[in-house]
Amino acid sequence: MGLCLVTGGSGLLGRALSARLLAEGKAVRVYDMKGPPEEIRGRVEFQQGDIRDKEKVMAACRDAEVVFHLAANMPQAKLPAEGFWEINVGGTLNALEGALKFGARRLVFASSIEIYGVHTKFPVFEDSERYFTGHYSRNKWEGEERLQEAKARHGIEVAFLRMPMIFGPGFYHEQSMLIMFWLLHKGWRIPVPAFTEAPWAAVSSEDAAQAFFLASQVREANGEAFNVQAEEAPPYLQVLNELLKVIGSKSKPLVIPGRLVEWFVSLVEKYDFLPTPGELVRFALVGGDYSIAKAKRILGYKPKHTAAQAIASAYRFLYPG
Repeated sequence: MGLCLVTGGSGLLGRALSARLLAEGKAVRVYDMKGPPEEIRGRVEFQQGDIRDKEKVMAACRDAEVVFHLAANMPQAKLPAEGFWEINVGGTLNALEGALKFGARRLVFASSIEIYGVHTKFPVFEDSERYFTGHYSRNKWEGEERLQEAKARHGIEVAFLRMPMIFGPGFYHEQSMLIMFWLLHKGWRIPVPAFTEAPWAAVSSEDAAQAFFLASQVREANGEAFNVQAEEAPPYLQVLNELLKVIGSKSKPLVIPGRLVEWFVSLVEKYDFLPTPGELVRFALVGGDYSIAKAKRILGYKPKHTAAQAIASAYRFLYPG
């Protein structure tokens, strides 16, 4: 594999993927609005720009054998529909056009488990029903469809990785988790929804980076979508208790009555008054578990970190002491 372009390469997943590619001996070009983080600075070629800037994105694709397209706006941005589309779909089309113009072999796309929406029977498989959760999830699905069309029309290889929340160095975007980390740091009680058996899916940025690298290498990955998470999605309370042990926090769980949780979630869904988008809060009630059997079988994906260990890596980045 020759030059690898990582759009969004300065972000949480991008820094881990860039580090993995460098460890594999690959030349890496990062395209991002922000400069690369310290751990990869000086080791990657950096081009600064907005994913909406078609000419700059296309120029960044020059000489790239593989394009890893990670750049996107997360649901927490709370943009209008057209704002999400311009970045998440329009940006994907810019990366695709550049990949086609300069003859990239494969484009590996960062999708999301949010395309599945809220399920109550687990695990969820790649061909499970898609209920979606909002503009972001629909954008990701449209991105997959557009790339599949390009594969059929132009012959470019494509692969899609669908991930739950990613944790690791650089974590910043989910306010509810940042509040929980602050409470953990203080040793204060951690509110837990009464639905303590709901599965908690998570993935470490290091494990996600492994999956992206494999998706760029394995011939059979072409045209396929893969769920990527930790080996298991244990019940919420189990993950929290393991997390407390891993980080050595004195915090204890505080279980909130189910009726109160349901009432609060209904209010958030109706009025959308939290930093976390209203369409996502119901996950607190049902959780999620996404089968990685396909990724293990075809990619050879082998996650190293449990859900709690993944979450702990983000906590330690924010509270290194």
